[in-house]
Amino acid sequence: MDVNFIRYLFIFNSCFFTILGFIVIYAEPYLPVLITRTFHYGKHAIKIHQPIVAKTEVPKRWFKHFYLFATSVSTCFLILFFYTYFMNGTIPEIIYWLLDTSLGKSRKALVSSECGFLAITLLTIHCWKRLYETHYVTVFSDKKINISHYIVGHTHYIGTILSIIGESHCFVRNFKELNYEHKLTLLQIVCAIIFLLSSLVQLQTNFILASLRKSNNKVVFYGYKVAHSGLFKYLSAPLEFTEILVYLMLSVILWQSNTFHYITLWVVINQINCAVMTHKWYKKTFQNYPKERKILIPYLF
Repeated sequence: MDVNFIRYLFIFNSCFFTILGFIVIYAEPYLPVLITRTFHYGKHAIKIHQPIVAKTEVPKRWFKHFYLFATSVSTCFLILFFYTYFMNGTIPEIIYWLLDTSLGKSRKALVSSECGFLAITLLTIHCWKRLYETHYVTVFSDKKINISHYIVGHTHYIGTILSIIGESHCFVRNFKELNYEHKLTLLQIVCAIIFLLSSLVQLQTNFILASLRKSNNKVVFYGYKVAHSGLFKYLSAPLEFTEILVYLMLSVILWQSNTFHYITLWVVINQINCAVMTHKWYKKTFQNYPKERKILIPYLF
């Protein structure tokens, strides 16, 4: 069956979360607890008990599993990419089968090997950084997330990695490419630098959030406080802002791709939803919340 499942999955995710996010943000009081408790998690979590949803919840600290999985898979594909491109190695048949099944047998070699290798390298660095954050920086509360969020998190990284690999020259069957035939453009190099800086700022932001729950390097508090340093001077959602930047930069690097941009669209929609709900929650929870602080874009939005 020649279907690009990755593309349709992320189109569905984008449409579904756009509609549901809009409804939850603007019509939450009229929605059943079954929907709102499933959708919300973390600081936004609904305190009203719902027995059906409660049985499908897992600890929020299970976010760590996303990055254990993502670092393992992205690192394996990075090594395979290096072996194939720089050492003229042979791609195992099972990899072709996996990519053909996920992106369709008629998938095209749209992304140069240099761009594909740069993208998977950046993503792998980002995943390792996120693994470090979730295991050694972030202080998780005892909040829960719905199992659906847990599943979506894993499918996100599966789709992201396969979409980068599956349309790169090296990984399309019978495609012949001369090594170093293509060069990275200045724009792509600049995007890579912005990617790394955004990921670094995201790490700094997580250190700031963790410090709100610590005293003398010991966790003393599991609630929520208002941060005032770093990007928090300007935004309620710097984590979402930097995550959007990360994927926008990958989209520019992979501008010839037919699939990856749908993942970026999904990330942008999802992060905007999270940012709006976070800003709304902060304003509702803290009476003296800075009025000049924007939601997602400094000075604008």
